Amino acid sequence: MLQTTPPLRQQVIAALSNSRQEWQQATGDKSLVEVEGNVGLILADLVNSFGLTTHEQSLVFGPQLFEDVKAMLTLPSYN
Repeated sequence: MLQTTPPLRQQVIAALSNSRQEWQQATGDKSLVEVEGNVGLILADLVNSFGLTTHEQSLVFGPQLFEDVKAMLTLPSYN
């Protein structure tokens, strides 16, 4: 009997895999075990990859982290 992966599970796997690939590219293919990161921004990447609404994001983050991440992501970039 063939085992099939439920659609939601497939979406989660794809979203996590895409996030991992983006993080690896951003670090120049350095091992992600060796990379230090901002947990709030990593969580922001994940909620964005799942396509959560603003309300859903606020539930995941909680009030303080939601405001902190929102403020950080709206800052202008000076590259």
